[in-house]
Formats: sequence, structure tokens, C-alpha cells
Amino acid sequence: MKIALGYGRVSEKRQKDEGFSIPAQVKLINSYAAKNNIKVIKIFTESETAKRAGRKAFNEMLAYIKEHNIKTILVEKTDRLYRNFKDYITLEEYDLEIHLIKEGSIISKDSKSHDKFIHGIKVLMAKNYIDNLSEEVRKGLKEKIELGQYPCKAPVGYLNVQNEDKKHVIEVDPEKAPYIKKLYELYSTGAYSVADLRKILYEEGFNHNGKPYSKPKLLYLLKDVFYIGKFIYKGVIHQGSHIPIIDLELYNNVQKSFNQSKARTHDVHFDYVGLIKCGHCGCQLTAELKKGKYIYYHCTGKRGGNCKQDYIRQEQIDDVFKALIDRIARAIPDDIIEEVKAAIKNMQQLKNEYETHAQEEIEKQIKILNKRIDNLYTDKLDGRISEEFWTEKNIKWHEEKDKLINKLSSLNKTSEVFYEGSNLLLNFCKDAPNKYLQASPEKKIQILKLIGSNFFYKDKKLSVELSSVFDTLLNIPFSKNGGTDEARTPTLRFGYRLTRFASAQRFALYRYRSFSLFICKKRGLSPSL
Repeated sequence: MKIALGYGRVSEKRQKDEGFSIPAQVKLINSYAAKNNIKVIKIFTESETAKRAGRKAFNEMLAYIKEHNIKTILVEKTDRLYRNFKDYITLEEYDLEIHLIKEGSIISKDSKSHDKFIHGIKVLMAKNYIDNLSEEVRKGLKEKIELGQYPCKAPVGYLNVQNEDKKHVIEVDPEKAPYIKKLYELYSTGAYSVADLRKILYEEGFNHNGKPYSKPKLLYLLKDVFYIGKFIYKGVIHQGSHIPIIDLELYNNVQKSFNQSKARTHDVHFDYVGLIKCGHCGCQLTAELKKGKYIYYHCTGKRGGNCKQDYIRQEQIDDVFKALIDRIARAIPDDIIEEVKAAIKNMQQLKNEYETHAQEEIEKQIKILNKRIDNLYTDKLDGRISEEFWTEKNIKWHEEKDKLINKLSSLNKTSEVFYEGSNLLLNFCKDAPNKYLQASPEKKIQILKLIGSNFFYKDKKLSVELSSVFDTLLNIPFSKNGGTDEARTPTLRFGYRLTRFASAQRFALYRYRSFSLFICKKRGLSPSL
């Protein structure tokens, strides 16, 4: 007899009144189990509002599954189990058989290909949404940096303050900036060592908590581009919006004594940089422009080895991905499009609920921080806290508030990406390959990350591991009346061959195997037949 867990949930009083009560769900689960020779050893229930993953009974059930190696869950219907995107991502780690009783379907690695595809679409959209939300938060920080706003604590000689518009800005520290200037001026003469300057400036009042700055700290200050109006973030130099303390000529004179080598930078962007890795050493492929018009990719070779010899033209990569997208587009049956639309509509509702709750939580946290900041200022005026304590906490809480505002903005931007991804899924059958070639580099990466991962180039072969929903689409014929059919035999088309290969990565919800190797035999690329 199969062993299973049951799960029931209501999120509001109206659902209880409409017949979705916990007792009704428990009765349905037990009745279904009796008819199907299933032993339900425990039923987890909860009645609280749960617009996000992490609710108590849900977590307890997951812990129980892990501890007792349970493989089957009985639940009334989909929206009783999955309440938002994060639930889909959480359950991705478990190899489960989920019985959706009222919907008359069972989701597992052995489900009908039709059911797996629709469910896989939902999982893919959920993961894509969460990934894009994180990316938009990073983009918000990047936009701030591109505007010249340093996102961290300012160095010695500057202060993090709040301007009249209550925005977090960096201003020159009138007390310590003169010491920074004198440090540069004296060192540029060549008559003083860092040890000499440490002693001289300390005696004049330049100190940290009453102690002189260390020699390594002074050396760092003498090399910091922040003092000429720039800043370094994650290894890249950016133009800042703050006022320079040191002029460029003085700064360069100081740098000559250190014999520094300057890093070479460029503003050229290529379509696939950051996406494809070398199959030999795992380094990222970088790109070069040859003769002003030809773009070639090759391994950076940063981990050693002799990988730089193997070049591939960008047009060749385009051909491979265009052919893959064309195959996916042709494989989607016409009669399943309406069901894909229904799945997208369902995920849109979950997205809206998730965003509403997230927005409420962020606004609540911002309100709390505003109250803390106001109370902190009152305590400062009343003399209950020191100026130093007020400055420290004021900067910290304003930085936290800026991050929350960035997250709030990212929610709206992620919604746009979600709808773009949804339209992409629906339009795969409508000239998708040509639309791909006409897309911007950012859009191309979005499309490719939606359909697969683990992009590698090795021995003149380009490979991609498809997300399992598309792997299922290409390798298993659709069947609404029976279980999984035999996989299609890969065929040669347009000079390439699709081959299955072993992989341990679990990308989709139920860990069913996702293996595909895509090889192009065009313009110097030869498939291994």
C-alpha cells in the first residue's frame, strides 16, 4: 500500500463559507485515499493567510517529507498547495508524486507528457520571475552607480548625509578633507615618507578615535580614486557625482611614485559574453572585434591551459541558437496553446498576489525605518545620544531604506519582464527564430536563459542543457490519454543533431531527467556523428 501525506489550507473566511473548509478538504483526502488504496499517515492543515512561502504547516510538511522520505502528497487542488512562486521553487527540490484530487491529475516524473509540460511551464515561469526579481534589484544598484552615486560608506574626508530632498548623498567633510589634501601635497614633494606623514598629521589632529591612522591606511588613501571624483565598485572605475578633494594633476604626481599600472578598459558589449563557458577549463568565453566588423569568441584562459586557440564566430553561435529555437517552436502542438494561456493566467494571478504582499511588507519596513530615524533625531536634539552615535545609525538606516525603495522599484520592473517572458512562450510558434536574431543582446540572453542553462563550447561544439519543460517538449510526443510515450529519435536537420547526454542537474519541479546536447555543423563546426 502506498504511503502519503495530506495537505489542506484555507486563507480567508470567505473560502470557509464557500465550502473550502479544512474539515471538507480532510474528508475529501481520506475518501480519495480509501478508494485508491493509499494510506494517509498524517495530514497537515492551516487556516492562516499565506501569501508567501514559509507558512508553518507547509514547512512542517516539507521537514516531515525529508525526515521520513515520503514521496506522495494528496491535496484538494493546485491552489491549495501552491500559494505563490516561491512554493513552486521550493518543491523543485523534492521528487514527489502530487495527487490533485479535484483536478483529476497526478504530477510526478512519470506523469503524462501533456501534464508534465503544462506543470513545467508554471515552474519555469516561477523560477524565471524570482531570478528576474533578483536581477532587477541588482540593476537598480547598477543604475544608481551609473548616476555616480557610491552605494557604500564614503571614505575618510567625506560624509554620508541626507540632503534637503531627503536623499542619501555624499558631501565633503569640512574637518577631515583638509588633512587629505595636505597628505597628498606633502607626499607629492618626495620629501616625506608615509611614516613621517603619519606622525605629522596626527600631531595636527588627523586621527581615528584618538589614534593615528596606520601606514597601510594612509597608503590606501593615497591611491584612492574617490578623491578625484571617481569610485571603484566591484573592480570597475566609475565617475562619481561627489565633489573631488584632490585635482587630477596632484593625484597623478602621487601615483607616479607607486609605479602603478593602469587596467585597460573598453565600452564594447557583445551578445554572448557572460553566457557561454569553455568546456575544457570552465572559464567564460570573451569576445574580440577583428578588422572592425568580425566578432570572435574564445576562452579567457584565466585558469591556465591552452584554450585560447579555439575561436568561434558570433554568426555561428547565432545559427545554433536560432535552429534550437526553431525546433522548439515547431514542437509545440497547436491544441495545447490554450492550456499554456490558462497556465500563464494562473501564474499571473499568483504574481499579483506575491507582489501585493511584498509591496505591503516593504512599505511597512520603510515606515518603521522612518519612525526610527525621526526618533533618533529627537534623541539627538534632547541630548540623549551622542553626535557620533546619531551619525552612525542615521547612515545605516538610510542605507537600509534606500535598499527597500530599490526593491519596491524592482517589483514593477520585474512585472514587465514577466509579461515579456509570457509573451515569449506564447509566440514561440510565430517566427520566433527571426525575432531572436533581431533582438537586443539583453533580450537574447533573456530568451536563452528561459529555455536552458549550462552553455558550453568545447572542441568546436556548442552545447546547452535545456530546461526540462523544453527537453520534454523535444523528446516526448504528447499524449492526453495515456502515460509517457517513447522518446523521439533525434534527427539531423539543417546540419545539426540533437543528442541526449547524462546530467545530474535538477532544473525542473520534479527532477525528471533533462538531457540535451545541441551541436552545429556550420561554418567550421562539425558534429560528432
